[in-house]
Amino acid sequence: MGIINEIITRRNLIRELVLKNLKIRYSKSLLGFLWAFLSPFLIVLIFYVVFSLILNVKTREAPFVLYLMSGVFSWRFFQDSLISSTTSLIDNKNLIRESSFPHYLIPLSIVLSNMIDFLSSLIILLIVSLFVLQGLPYFVLFLPIVLVIHLGICTGLSIIFSILYVKWRDIKHILEAVLLLLFYLTPAFYSLYLVKASFSSLLFRVYLYNPFVGVLNLYRSSILKGFYKAIQSEVGIVPLLFMPLGFAIVVLLLAFYFYRKNKDNINDYLSY
Repeated sequence: MGIINEIITRRNLIRELVLKNLKIRYSKSLLGFLWAFLSPFLIVLIFYVVFSLILNVKTREAPFVLYLMSGVFSWRFFQDSLISSTTSLIDNKNLIRESSFPHYLIPLSIVLSNMIDFLSSLIILLIVSLFVLQGLPYFVLFLPIVLVIHLGICTGLSIIFSILYVKWRDIKHILEAVLLLLFYLTPAFYSLYLVKASFSSLLFRVYLYNPFVGVLNLYRSSILKGFYKAIQSEVGIVPLLFMPLGFAIVVLLLAFYFYRKNKDNINDYLSY
């Protein structure tokens, strides 16, 4: 509760840090903030050409392009937040030395900056889904809850890895390899039914308890009309909702416990 109160008290500082991140990201770019839209769509286009046109991948749950957009946009928010946040304390060590504010506000501001980019893509996805599927599911009302769960996971892991990187610089390279593995273990571009057909019943149930699988399924259930009905018989409420929610809570608690345990010696490592 003390940390929550601290975040509320320093909300103006967080806003300034978020604006600084966005200005640095787009200030010298010719297209500026348009890259928040163009970058994820270019990735979707590449995946669509490779997996749909060349490899002829099909998804039973929803039209492939919408399935792909929802997966890639959500994953990009998570991946970009972690990669940028991991080095954030080192990158901003001069600012940290000159100012007296909690270290975790730096990775938090980066996650919020990436969330602004993600929201712009998400709005476009909602509009496209509305026209292609001729409506939105009733679960769209729960989309803010899905965003909060996703934000909690990104924030917690970003704080943990930013502190770990201050002590062990190899963490960044390990994280990049782990993220690549997690991406292929998450159904961003392939159907859940493909996994079911390839795995045994037990392994498929274990796969569903991957919290990142749950997050993508939550987004798709909230945005893609008919998606939840297509997976309802295969995915229970526990892996769909309670696993991502529980994971977000645990990660956030671990992050702030880890910060409190290490906050007194972070500046010592930053001086190296």
